[in-house]
This record gives sequence, C-alpha cells and structure tokens, in this order.
Amino acid sequence: MKTIFNKQKRSIVGVTVALLAFAAAITGCQKDFELDLPLAVSSRNLSLTKEAGSTHVLVYSNGEWTAHLTRNVKWASINKQEGYGNHEIVFSYSANYGISRKVGVVFSKGGLRDTVMFTQAGAVTEPSLVFTKPAVTLLKSSSAVKSAISTNLRYSIDDMEATVTYYDENDMPNDPVKVVTRADAEGEEGGEEGGGEEETPVAQPVDPWISDVVITRSAVTFAVSENATGFPRRADLNVFIEDADGKVTNSTLSITQGIADPVFRLDESEVTYEGYAQDCVVAATNNNIEPYADKVLYEVVYEGGEPEEPWIAKPAITSDGLTFKLLKNDTEAARTAVIKLTYADELGNEVAAECKVVQKMYPAAVDFASVRALAPGEIALQQYIEGFVISDAASANICSSPQTAQFAFDRSENKKTAYIESADAKYGFALKFATSDDAKLLERYSKVRIAINGLTLEKHENPDYYTIKGLTAANILEATTADEFKVPVKTKTIAELTDDDIFTLVSVSNLEVMCKDGAYTNSTEGYLFKDGHSPCGTSSAPRYDVVPLLCYDMNGDAIRMLTNCGVSWRRTGADLKWNTVVPQGAGTFKGVVVADDIVTVRYGNIGRYQLRAMTAEDIALNDAPFAQTIVEWNWNNLKTDLDPEIGTGTINKYGASQAGAADFNNPYHCNGKTDEKNGNGTNQKGLVNLGGLRLDNTWWDFTKNEGKYFDIEFSTQGISGSNMTFGIVWGTGDMGGTNIKAPSNWNLLYSVDGGESFQPVPNSDPVKCRCIVWWDDTKSGGGATPNDAAPGFTEHLRKLPAECFGKEKVVLRLQAASTVTNINPKASSSNYKTALACEKGNITSSTTAANQQVRIGTITVRYN
Repeated sequence: MKTIFNKQKRSIVGVTVALLAFAAAITGCQKDFELDLPLAVSSRNLSLTKEAGSTHVLVYSNGEWTAHLTRNVKWASINKQEGYGNHEIVFSYSANYGISRKVGVVFSKGGLRDTVMFTQAGAVTEPSLVFTKPAVTLLKSSSAVKSAISTNLRYSIDDMEATVTYYDENDMPNDPVKVVTRADAEGEEGGEEGGGEEETPVAQPVDPWISDVVITRSAVTFAVSENATGFPRRADLNVFIEDADGKVTNSTLSITQGIADPVFRLDESEVTYEGYAQDCVVAATNNNIEPYADKVLYEVVYEGGEPEEPWIAKPAITSDGLTFKLLKNDTEAARTAVIKLTYADELGNEVAAECKVVQKMYPAAVDFASVRALAPGEIALQQYIEGFVISDAASANICSSPQTAQFAFDRSENKKTAYIESADAKYGFALKFATSDDAKLLERYSKVRIAINGLTLEKHENPDYYTIKGLTAANILEATTADEFKVPVKTKTIAELTDDDIFTLVSVSNLEVMCKDGAYTNSTEGYLFKDGHSPCGTSSAPRYDVVPLLCYDMNGDAIRMLTNCGVSWRRTGADLKWNTVVPQGAGTFKGVVVADDIVTVRYGNIGRYQLRAMTAEDIALNDAPFAQTIVEWNWNNLKTDLDPEIGTGTINKYGASQAGAADFNNPYHCNGKTDEKNGNGTNQKGLVNLGGLRLDNTWWDFTKNEGKYFDIEFSTQGISGSNMTFGIVWGTGDMGGTNIKAPSNWNLLYSVDGGESFQPVPNSDPVKCRCIVWWDDTKSGGGATPNDAAPGFTEHLRKLPAECFGKEKVVLRLQAASTVTNINPKASSSNYKTALACEKGNITSSTTAANQQVRIGTITVRYN
C-alpha cells in the first residue's frame, strides 16, 4: 500500500541527511550531531484508499512519548502506544465499504501534543439513511422501543451518532442533546484501541426521558422513562453520520409519549383463507401497541395437535393489525388454528386477543379448455390455471387504450393487462388486474398458477377469445423464475393462424414490412398524446393511441403489427425526416396474437388477427428481403411527378388534377424547431408535410353511372415466381370537413393484354379509401374529428393472379366502385361513439373535384 506519506518519508529522510551534512560542514569533527526535537511527526494529513492496508508514521522526540487514537473505532489500530526517541508506528486500517471516514493519532510528550489525521475514501458515495416510519406514539409506561431504519451504510454503523431534541411544555424545542458519542453495531462492544477522551456531560434542559440509544444495521433502539407528567410529551431523535468532508447524512424520528394504557382489539375473531401460501392481515382498528411489536407474546394452537411442520409463521403486530404467513395447504382437508397474543407494559397493564384461522385445501388445477367452456360471468371454481406469462409488464405495447371520452383514452389499461398461455401453448387468456402494481408481479416467461374463483370470464365471439377480469396480487398463487427457453412458442404462417392462437405466443416466420418508408407508427403525430415520445402531440384532444403496420409473408398473406404510441422504439430520432426506421429485410416476428376491436373502428378492417411485439427485439426481420420490387412510387422528395423511385412504370390519371400531398409515412418526430427542408414550422400540428401525391377529380361519371379510375402500368417480361402482390397506402381529406368525399370503395382490376380488357383481381374485396383525421369546419357549427377517421393513410395489400407474370405490359386499375363516401357527422362529446363519417354519405353531381381528394403515399408491386 502506497500513500502520500511514502513520498513525504523519502523527502524527510533526504532533509535529515542534508541537515546532518550541513552540521558536519560547520562544526567539523568536534562532536556527533544530534537531532534534538522535543516532539514532531513526519506528516499531519494522510489520504488512504478504500482498500485495506497499513502505513508508517515517523515520530521525532528526545524523550518518551505516547500515542492513541482520537476516538474509538473498529476499523483502525496502531501497533504501539508508547515509545522513546525517534521512532515510527504502523497505522493499520480495514477496507471501507461505507462512506469516507477519518481518525487521528495523537502523540503526547509531557505537555506537548501533535496529531496525524488519516482520511480514508469509501465505497458509498451517495449515502442514504431513513427511519422506516418518521413518527411513533408511545404509551405512558417506561419501555424499550425499537424503530426500524433503512440505510446503505451498514458498514458505517460504528460512526453514527444521535442527538435528542426535547420539547418543553409550550412545545418549544430545546437545544439538541447528544445521547451517543459512538453507535454500537448489533450490540457489539466498541473499538479495539482505547485512549479516546471522555466527553463532558451536557446539561439537560428538560427531564431526559430518552436514554440507552443503540444504532444497529436495521433499527435504532432506545429506552423511555414513565410519563408521570399527566400530559403528552414530545422529542425528536436525530441519527446522523458525517463523512470525511463534513457532509452530514441524517434522519429524524418524531417521538410522542402519551398517557394512555395499552389497547388492542382485532376487527375479526375468525378468518378463512384459500389453500395457497400467502401473507395475511387481520385488521385492528384499536391498536396502540404496534411500537412494542417485538415484546408481544404469540402462541399458535393447532387444532388436532402440533403438526410436523407449523403452517402459520411469523405472527406480528403492525400498524395494520395482526400479520402472519400461511404455508401452502397440501393436505386433503381444511385445517384450523388459533393465534393468541398478549402484551403487558411495565406498569402491569395487559391486553390479549386471539383469532381463529381456517385454511382451505390447496385448489386443484383446471385446464384452459375447461375454463373456456364455462358460461361467461363469475367463475365458481375453487381451482387454478397454470401457464406461462408471455406479456412483459415493462412493455408499453401490451394492449390498446380504451376510449373513455371523445378525446380521452385510458392508457393505464396497458399496465393492468397481461397474457398467459397454457403449458402446451394451445390456448391463451388475457388477464385484467385491478392495479398496475398487481399486474407487474407477473414476470415475462415465468410459469404461474392463478386462482380463478370469484373472477369474471368474458368471451368475445367471431373471433373467439377469452378475458379473465378482476385479478389482484392475491390470485397469483405461485410463480417460477423466468426462463424464456422453457416457454413453448408456436411457429406458424399467417394463413395457419386460428382463433385458438389468440393470446398465445407465436413465431411468424418469413415476414416482411410492406411500406418500408417511415416508422412503426406511420401516423400524424399532431393528433396523439403529447408526452416524451410525441412532443408535438396534443394534451387536450388526442385522437388515437395505436397504429397498425401491414406485413406479409412468402405466401402473400397479410397481417398487421400493432404498436402503441407510448412505445419508445416506435420512432427513433427527431430529425430523420425522409429516412426510415422499420426493418428493410425479412425474418421472424415473435409476438402475441391479438384481435383488436378498438383499432378496427379507426382503421377499418385490419384482418382477423394482429401481432403485438413486447420489445423491439421481438421483431427480428434481419435477413435479406424475400420479395423483389418490380415498381414503386413514394413521393418522399416532395416532387409531384409520376416517376417511380424503384423500377419502371407509369401512372395514368386520366384527367385528374395532380399536386403534392401532405400527411404521409415517415419517422419525422417533431422537435419544436422549424423544418429547414420545407420551411414547415408548425411542429406537425395536423400535417406532416413530407410527401405524397394528391389526385383530385370528380370520381363518379353520373352520365355513364360508373366510376372513374386511374391506372398503374408496368412490365413483368422475364419475371416468374410464386406470388405477386400490389400494395397501396392512401386516404382522403385535407384538414376540413368538406373535402373528405372521395369514393370509399375502389375495385382493383387487372389487364395482361396491354389494357384491351380488364377483369377483377380474384378474391379481392374493394380497396377502402378512408378519410384521414381532420378538424371539422367549425364555421358550419360542427364538432371535431369523428372516431373512424384514421390518423394517417391506411395500408392495403392484394394478391395478383399468376398470369400477371411474364407479361410485356400489365395494367392495374383502381376504379371507384360506388358513390358511397364520407360525411361530416358533427361529432361531439355526447355522440362521438355513433357520429361516424366513413361510408355514411354519397357523392352527388355537385360534389366538386376539390372535395374528392385521393391522397397516395406509396404504390408498390412486388413478387417472390
């Protein structure tokens, strides 16, 4: 161990040699030189590291001297307490796992004194010390009291001190009185080295009714004398510790000693519990003996005699009443015992109480299929279900937020929801807990047993899935340590998913994101919650809280992943603007299968099933994409041309006017600054203004009574494969309630003969063009955006027939299927649930082209 003293020692030796040489030069060889000093030391301040070690101190003296520590400490010692003449002592010290500390060694010779101070660094740099309960009310009798503390200074207990501040009869505080000069650790004896000086007793300003203070690692104990004053008295016990730099860490216990005798009465004399292991509390509203819990006598009398293993453990009195632990009842019958307790104060006053405890048998297991077969409603089964937790309590992406008002969503629902699948992964349940604190007890990938008696079973039909509601922490009977590798995961294609997979963990392989521009939540940021993930949202009128993102597999089947707006990884970076954060490749998505009705209202048909990722790592689309792009348009460069970004193709708009469109997919995340790229300083209040194409037209020909259309042309000459898909991302509307009237339904047709003839794409429902979120025209007396307006464009994918491969010219036509369109429903806070816009109106011959805007973000044709 090297300290600063090592350098000083070498320096002193050098000085001493120099002095000897200088003396010899002056005096010649007449006599020997002697360093005649009454008393001196080599250094007065030494710094030590937190590791254990030792160091030397040189003492210069021309006579006898003594040495002792400035105070009694356990962590330091010296090898000599006396000596003669020039000498050295060894100062040894233990490792310091607490805060920095210091102690001195005092050297004395007659009336002379010199001190060397040692300062040792500590492992704890942020100390904490707090009484578990900041106040205590005591009985009038004398007693010894224990008050719990919480601290990270267990290795610094020896250096803690305490004072008491007494209040007089006018409740005025007197000066603090030091009651301990050194704390005792767990009642052990003090320092190894004696010699510390006695402190002069401090004059007590009032009757010192608090004494014998002892500080341990878990509590502070002290004694109080009997309160014979006839009125309550008060004092503050302050426990503190000072580090080597003089910084004080402390905590204060407010002590009131009244004039009451002990009182204790349980609210119930008999209680019954389920057969699983649990912590129990029997309330006691009349209870003033809680500060004396360690002095209460307990007796447990078991019916039928003492069992081989006592099943009632740790009875104790707390501020809540009588607490105890019950062990699991593995016997074949209910069992009974009586807990008796008594307490007597120093004046002979005694209280007693008893409680009969009945514990039922441990419930039997019931399989998921049997629970699913029950009638919806309250469950009357004294049984439990066992399965694996597949949700993650820390995730913000467990479920959608229920809408509670026109512009209000209950985001706490996410934290109160969990998913559990059966041990064989065949079925799953959604679990709804009373509080988020209860739900977070379920750790992802742990195996748990859930008591279901008295809970509520809900069944949703078409698709069929099941939810169990009303759970609390008490329903969690047992839980194992989380182990991901023990959890069964089904591997399926999209087409193989069934209702039985809902709320189970499924690995969907060979998945790819359709719209590769943008984020997991391609949406208008200005209409969601304003929080840390969306600083440009709205605090007063959020429109949505979840966004679907369309994916497809190698068979051309589509499914949407759902991502809540509170998810931190949904949009990464504040200034990505045109770039993308979604995976560009293909791979595996490991998620919980859900069927979400909430999202369907705003986005329309999003498929029978959806996927929810608990973490970003669950989306492992890291392989090369399996789909090749034939042609693709994106318009993310704000240009209004019809040139594709990928491949070769043509869009024929047939008379529609053409302009740039706002509100499209991108990861741009408002940061409160002006957008230098396009001069947009609105902080995304409604529109993203970052790309898209707008086609305005009177989309219905009332003379011919047929829809107008636009065509997408491309070549597949020399291309072959298994699947070819067409994708489009689009919507209608532009901030107002008057221009949302483009046709809602469009037929997708195809031609492989150069456009000479067209026929419907097989198995293709009409492609919906939904209105995007808009502010209603308040001048017309309307309200605001209806619930079924989407906060951004919606995504659609269709499989094209195999005959589209290998053709010189393929033409896809999107043609208005009917005059059905959207309306301004005048939504308000009272009718928002029913005042819907989509497909509630019809285009008329007077509807202008400006009010029939078709806004396109992406058009893509791919194959594999």
